[in-house]
Amino acid sequence: MKKLMSFVLLLSVLLASACSGTKKTDWKEEVKLADGSVIIVQRMAEAHVFGEMGGPGGLRDLKESLQVVSGHSSIPLQWNDIYVPILLDYDKGRKEWLLVTSFYMCEDWYRLGRPALPYLEYRVRNGKWMQVSFDTGLIGRETNLLLGPNFSHREPELLRLPEKIGRRGKYEDSLKKIVANWHTAC
Repeated sequence: MKKLMSFVLLLSVLLASACSGTKKTDWKEEVKLADGSVIIVQRMAEAHVFGEMGGPGGLRDLKESLQVVSGHSSIPLQWNDIYVPILLDYDKGRKEWLLVTSFYMCEDWYRLGRPALPYLEYRVRNGKWMQVSFDTGLIGRETNLLLGPNFSHREPELLRLPEKIGRRGKYEDSLKKIVANWHTAC
């Protein structure tokens, strides 16, 4: 009996470790801007994948990056942070790129001071990405970036718009559209 219990414990540890660890993926995707033009961005995501045997699992973002690689004349520097990019656009009035990101871990919400909405905004100013106050004028905008890369299988070399649209169904509304009301489970 003792040997059986030791075997079950060892098997549990091995299965749990197979379901966790750091995963990294990169891909290019088409992004439709508000003016209707389509650009291509290079993305990278690195996350800690965790799970319990027979229980829930999840991801903890460790690093995200994004860079416009074709389709627009003013290509900004690469953006890097731990948050999930959900909306990229070019603000023609201000002549600057904007990026909205989101978070989903309670520890991020607490660290950010418990914001009312789950969004951070960045803009390219003076040649670099700068975090700015979130512009509530973005509320109602549809997001346009891939919301969840596949860490198990590689993404296609170029993720096209129709493929991205087909994968949006499983995400909550606050990731598919910039919302005015949001409630955290934290």
